[in-house]
Amino acid sequence: MIEEKLIAEKFGNENPFRVPDKYFDEFPQRIMQRIARKKRQRKMIRWGIAAMMTGCILSTAFVMNNFKQQNSLEADNSQYIEDALDYSMINNIEIATYLTEAE
Repeated sequence: MIEEKLIAEKFGNENPFRVPDKYFDEFPQRIMQRIARKKRQRKMIRWGIAAMMTGCILSTAFVMNNFKQQNSLEADNSQYIEDALDYSMINNIEIATYLTEAE
């Protein structure tokens, strides 16, 4: 009660707080602009996430494709060696004998 009297004596009954001119006239427009800005930000975030996921999927597909190609090349190489050995008519016993004699 005493504080209120001191404040009333010092400032009077006037409201010390002021609002800028046309503040409430422009208020709805500012709110709508903020809402539109937030919607654009959300849309950009969604597009960014979609782009990142697409990149991850494509990267994974690329790596898996290269892995399959390497495996198929290794299989082709082993098949080539077997075909070459069959063509030269060298059997496993001759190879083992050659390797043991070389030591």
